[in-house]
Amino acid sequence: MQSDYQRVGILTQWRNGILYLSSFITLSLTLNEKYNLSTNYTHINDYIQLLVGSNLMLIIIYVIIELRSNYLFSKAERNRRLQHLDSSFDTNFTGKRTEGYFSQDKLNPGFYKLCVNCFENVIHTCAIVKKMQFDAYAKATIIVLIFIFSAIVGDKGVVRSLIEAILPLALVQEAIKLSVFAIRLENLRDHFISFFNSLRNLPFHNQEPEALRYIVDYESVLAWASLPLNSSIFKKLQPILAAEWEELKQLYAIKENKNEK
Repeated sequence: MQSDYQRVGILTQWRNGILYLSSFITLSLTLNEKYNLSTNYTHINDYIQLLVGSNLMLIIIYVIIELRSNYLFSKAERNRRLQHLDSSFDTNFTGKRTEGYFSQDKLNPGFYKLCVNCFENVIHTCAIVKKMQFDAYAKATIIVLIFIFSAIVGDKGVVRSLIEAILPLALVQEAIKLSVFAIRLENLRDHFISFFNSLRNLPFHNQEPEALRYIVDYESVLAWASLPLNSSIFKKLQPILAAEWEELKQLYAIKENKNEK
């Protein structure tokens, strides 16, 4: 059975396919308007009108898929938070145990384990988001250039122009949000590193309020961004991130009895 994250991934693939197809149609219509192809070859007029209608329908479908994807992603995130609690406190809020999601199975259940799990999440999420930026910028740049070319060269009405602007504007917004997301995650990662560095000489129970602050900050950043992570990038980076995390655990003495100090 597919998880909500997997469904979001499938919808994202469909959304990207619609995006590229719509951009190709927009470019084709613009070239037709620039070179008057439908005037010189009247037999393609019907096809041109069909393309215009199809493009508008694709944009509407894109918006519907985006809304559905956002809904499923919010469900997936709620389940992730419950899994986080289950792993940290040995509870069963999700109704089933999740094995292997975190690498702190030897830590005693409790608030310290919750903090360590969050630290691992921050390290992984930050690395993945940074890798996602190039693709987001490249995609937004290409689609925006096509739209600008279409707006300058094409001969179309205001309504059609506004509708076609939905996709490039959405991509620009997503790219900007991804940049801010990466910056906030980097700052939070640095805070966690500093926090765990200080724990090498201090008992954890004296630092619980600060730990809670960083955990809340991480969940707040995720809720603000509401951006699915690229699963292919995650799979590619997973061995590297796992090795890096093991090094960090050794460096900051993350061990089984820390929460009992």
